[in-house]
Amino acid sequence: MVAFKPKAKTQSNIAEQRQAVQTQPSDLVVVARIGAAYGVKGWVKLHPFSNSPDALHHAKTWWITPYLGTESSDTQTNALTWSVFSPLTFKAHADAWVAQCREWTDRSDAEKHKGWQVAVSRADFPQPDEDEFYWVDLVGAQVINQDGVCLGVIDSLLENTAQTVMSISSPENKAAPQYLIPFVSAFVGEVDLQSTPKTVQVIWDVDATA
Repeated sequence: MVAFKPKAKTQSNIAEQRQAVQTQPSDLVVVARIGAAYGVKGWVKLHPFSNSPDALHHAKTWWITPYLGTESSDTQTNALTWSVFSPLTFKAHADAWVAQCREWTDRSDAEKHKGWQVAVSRADFPQPDEDEFYWVDLVGAQVINQDGVCLGVIDSLLENTAQTVMSISSPENKAAPQYLIPFVSAFVGEVDLQSTPKTVQVIWDVDATA
């Protein structure tokens, strides 16, 4: 009887097997974009979309796909085909962030993925501190003012040098005004993300500047 020696598993084989067995989550959130290669051992520069990229630190699995030229909506994100990668290191370096995944072993691997989007499952986000909220959870919430008037729903959040601002619109009434309300305690009261629909209470007059 002849015993055959099994083929050695290459990094490419491992990556293919991992991608075959892992099911793409339905709650992927795009959190960063891959920049230029860094060094010669498969490291890349990473551009997180948040000043505090806790989700990238916390997640044991990253999902990446080529960049489409615009930021993906939830519907687009779920429709894309994502490849799964295992981050080994993610850290600040000078004024940037750098990362290495198990599947990237040299500069060529890193260069192939320049410009790709990085997503993690919402379930992999760390628990936020009390009175802190992830933007992805706030989007879609109804905004109700002190008079019980629904101003619309949060369609996005913007960040300037001073504060985070909610962009509020009414999908069912295109003629309705759009409101830009700072997400600070002076204007925001109770935030209920467990109710259906989600709600955010604000102090904001309907005749205030939108």
